[in-house]
Amino acid sequence: MKKGTVIGIVIGLLIALVIGGVMGVMAMRIFMLEEDLAEQTQQESVVSSEETPAVQQPQTQQPAPQPQPSQTQENDHPWVDVETEVSRIRAIYNDTVANMDRWSVVVEQEGINMYYNEWDLKCVIVPRGAWGMDYSRYYYYENQELIFAYYEAKDAHRFYFYEGELMRWRYSPNAQDAQNATNYDWANTAEFTQWEKTVWNEGSSFVY
Repeated sequence: MKKGTVIGIVIGLLIALVIGGVMGVMAMRIFMLEEDLAEQTQQESVVSSEETPAVQQPQTQQPAPQPQPSQTQENDHPWVDVETEVSRIRAIYNDTVANMDRWSVVVEQEGINMYYNEWDLKCVIVPRGAWGMDYSRYYYYENQELIFAYYEAKDAHRFYFYEGELMRWRYSPNAQDAQNATNYDWANTAEFTQWEKTVWNEGSSFVY
């Protein structure tokens, strides 16, 4: 074999090796690049799921603070908001007191004063000791029906009625300290029932 031919073969082999090495390196780099891209994509997916805020479960709404419950044993009238009805009765009471000097007065036996707006009975005042009771008594009406009564001696009782039934009995052991009182709403005790009958019967007796 000629010397030139041998040299040509060697050069050809070297060139082939160089090209093959370059191609191998390029293939390796492409493979590594694909792995890097796949890993980066997976990491981005994990970060994305971690950063996305979780869906919040609806929170149970806490009830608004309510007034302190009165000493109520039973409520047979769940549709009646006692505080709202008491506020309404107090507004009627205030209007009655403010207009008493404009209404006609009928004086009955034992010094009982009855106040009328024309034929509409508004208020009855019974002096202490009348009918044998050691209390001054005040009765207030709406549409000829008793809605509020106040009994006063050393202690004091306030009675709020709803459709003929005693809704709230508010008792003050000291009549001069009206804020120090206890509410009994729709109670079913014997004392509550007795007061309901006594006050309603007496208050209603003035309505002709």
